[in-house]
Amino acid sequence: MARIHGTRRIFEGRVIRLRVDDVEYDNGARANVEIVEHDGGVAIIAQPSPRSIVLVKQLRPATGRELWEVPAGKLERGEDPLDCAKRELAEETGYQCGAIRQLWTFYTAPGFCNERLHLFVAEDLTRGTPHPEATEVLHTREFDLNEAWAMVELDELPDAKTQIALAWCRSRT
Repeated sequence: MARIHGTRRIFEGRVIRLRVDDVEYDNGARANVEIVEHDGGVAIIAQPSPRSIVLVKQLRPATGRELWEVPAGKLERGEDPLDCAKRELAEETGYQCGAIRQLWTFYTAPGFCNERLHLFVAEDLTRGTPHPEATEVLHTREFDLNEAWAMVELDELPDAKTQIALAWCRSRT
């Protein structure tokens, strides 16, 4: 197991924190490793029918473009992922769910970041009106699963959490 000889805090922001760890690996090599700390988030699979999925399009400034994604959001520090998933589903899509369950978790970019997403599936959906945050300009649309997967294959849907969600949906049909 690697040994940490020290940590320097570089940045503390609203969404992320950055630290540099002095790491000694099992083979004796040492390196300064930059680590982005993130409180994690949720991603929600919402399927009004077995052959469709709800996606949300929004600007992602880090990519310089708008992306279609499953509804998702950042966990507040100490927030229960289930509560966050219900809140984000309603905020971003307007849908309420009769049931919601967690499938699994995954790290988004473990080479440099500790962000972990909790993947949920929302069931027994009732349509409502989205109420996004002031900084979110969202477009919500129901896609046929085959249409959405074709977008993945054409590199028109490059969001990893959405690709994971679509792969799960397709495995169930």
